[in-house]
Amino acid sequence: MNNHINLRVEGSEGGTQPVEVESISSNVYRILYSPGFVEDVAAGDIIRVTDEETGAFEVIEYGGNVSVKISDTSLIIEKLSKIDQILSKVNARRDGNLEHVAVWTIPAESGFEAIETSIAKACELLEEPVWWYGNVYDSQNNPINWWR
Repeated sequence: MNNHINLRVEGSEGGTQPVEVESISSNVYRILYSPGFVEDVAAGDIIRVTDEETGAFEVIEYGGNVSVKISDTSLIIEKLSKIDQILSKVNARRDGNLEHVAVWTIPAESGFEAIETSIAKACELLEEPVWWYGNVYDSQNNPINWWR
């Protein structure tokens, strides 16, 4: 059964984001779509919620996908179809967007070089783009290395 759980948004004072999940067992879920504001997870990851009140969680198994987030000062929403087309070359799926930010799920097997080349090409369409991986680096900016 698919449902939503609220997961912690890092850097916010108690903020959470509803995330669509598949329930596996008590407090264990598979993420169905990479969230835009929750870091450290992507679609396909299996997590255990450690505190339902705060939305704290731990990843217990990575699903093989990276989460990529792109934001821009201009309206990214106006360029999403072109960005989707560029990122389709690395099998990206857009999981959500707002006016100035969007999130994609991309299989890690596409290769980081190909992913980053596609992202760079997509960012050429934007005015002041900023992009980051949602589940590749820890809070100290060190690679997590789950893909090895």
